[in-house]
Amino acid sequence: MSDLTIALDDSATLGGVLDGAGPAGIRLLTAPAGLGVPVRGTVIYDAGDRIAESPGGLLLLVGVDPSDPRALALPGQAAARGCTVVVVKRRGQAAAPFLGEAERHGVAVLAAEDDLPWRNIDAVLSCALTGAGTATVPGAVPMGGELYALADHLAAVVGGAAVVEDLARRVIAYSSVPGVRIDAPRERGILQRRIEDLPELPEQRRQYQRVLSSQTVVRFPAIGAELPRAAVAVRAGTLPLGTLWVIEPEDGICEEGMAALAETARLVAPHLLRLLNLPEAERRLRRETFLTLLDAGPAPQEACSLLGIRPGVPFRLLAFAPPGTVAGGEAFPVAAAALATVLEHAESELARQAAAHRPDVTVAATGGIVFVLLPYAARDADGGRFAEAALAALRRSVSAGMRAALSRPCRDAGASASLRREAEAVLRATVDAPAGAAAATVEQVRHRILLDRLGDELERDPWLRLSGIDELAAHDAEHGTAYGASIAAWLDELGDIATAASLLRVHPNTLRHRLRRARELFALDLDDPDVRLAVWLELRRSARPAPSGPRLR
Repeated sequence: MSDLTIALDDSATLGGVLDGAGPAGIRLLTAPAGLGVPVRGTVIYDAGDRIAESPGGLLLLVGVDPSDPRALALPGQAAARGCTVVVVKRRGQAAAPFLGEAERHGVAVLAAEDDLPWRNIDAVLSCALTGAGTATVPGAVPMGGELYALADHLAAVVGGAAVVEDLARRVIAYSSVPGVRIDAPRERGILQRRIEDLPELPEQRRQYQRVLSSQTVVRFPAIGAELPRAAVAVRAGTLPLGTLWVIEPEDGICEEGMAALAETARLVAPHLLRLLNLPEAERRLRRETFLTLLDAGPAPQEACSLLGIRPGVPFRLLAFAPPGTVAGGEAFPVAAAALATVLEHAESELARQAAAHRPDVTVAATGGIVFVLLPYAARDADGGRFAEAALAALRRSVSAGMRAALSRPCRDAGASASLRREAEAVLRATVDAPAGAAAATVEQVRHRILLDRLGDELERDPWLRLSGIDELAAHDAEHGTAYGASIAAWLDELGDIATAASLLRVHPNTLRHRLRRARELFALDLDDPDVRLAVWLELRRSARPAPSGPRLR
């Protein structure tokens, strides 16, 4: 049993919470006492535990099946402990008896969608509670400018520059009030849109740890080029969302400034949650629509409008894959559960990255790959900058071996499935790319894609393969000879015996002997240019890495 996660004034009501939650996958089933009942905070209920005294509590019935007869006692117990609202997941079950008991005891019932995690439900409702009945900040700006307005208001009250950061230390909003105190590290962070670890400030990482582990404002003295500053964690209930920082004025931060910092963090929470996580209902709708396009489904105008695709305006696909994964027939060398965890983490990180830099994109994972739809992307730079920033973030937070592919610009939403195949082919061609490689395009790896396609044909129809190559490979494996490597080196060097022999570290006559014997032993007419091409292609294909494991598609 948890305690109340957020305490509020008595003006918070069920109606205010519902308005604040918006289209987040939570809906009202019944409100026998009306929407004006007071709501003061979320309470987590674990099956079997006694409900704590919670006046105005909003009780999250985690793991409770409302159709279970044992659940019928819970509305009465909740009412007896002061709870005014309970939240359930129906999971397709009838809940009429449960609703009847709730109405009899005057308890409102909210239903959360089945696939909405309880952690998200708590965060959404906590943020809605945070804003319910709260006066707006002077100068607040609607339609996305709220965080900047809050930062400006805080900076004006305190007298120092204010910044809102997410958990990845990305700068989400910052103050622009003239004349307030600011230092070089803060200016650099605002310009780069991210607070990087600085060698001259080894204490920086510990500062963030202190802030996120504290429930109150934390103050830090001047260190090097950093002026004194104060910070507080931004939370939705118990869920950390980021941090709020302000530089202290020369005479230090006063009690009014400390109170303003704590209050601003409370007001920032719902906006930061909405920015970093689209309301669940909208996010799922966009994701499912995107997946339909990727699977060559219909592309009605409504779907294109939802995803930001406009007629005649170029869009692009980005695709991200963990190390070892290759779409279109290659494999992943770890358990499927581990792959699912990696993909979930990557999809979440890309969604946060998009929220900070390209809020118009849509992210979805399928087939072992995380895809990102980039509307309005005509030039390489339109997707390249986001691709590199996102790839760097994934390599920091998910896996250093993550790699990315960027499709060509396209103006036809119906061609999304074709773009998907293109991106998958690029990822497959870069499975052995060096660590730290940039996002690749089809223009850069078209030759590797051609070899992969040839390999697919040979796997599909083994009778197409030159029988002599199989015999050569078997002979090399059984007798420790190097006919395959010798022919490949000779072909790579366009028939230059001396150079190929040097690369093989053998005498030119030795290489000549090997070529002659290969002709004799394996019936390979290396004088025929078509045979030479076929031999070279098969040898090059066999040199490509082939990870073992379950096929992805």
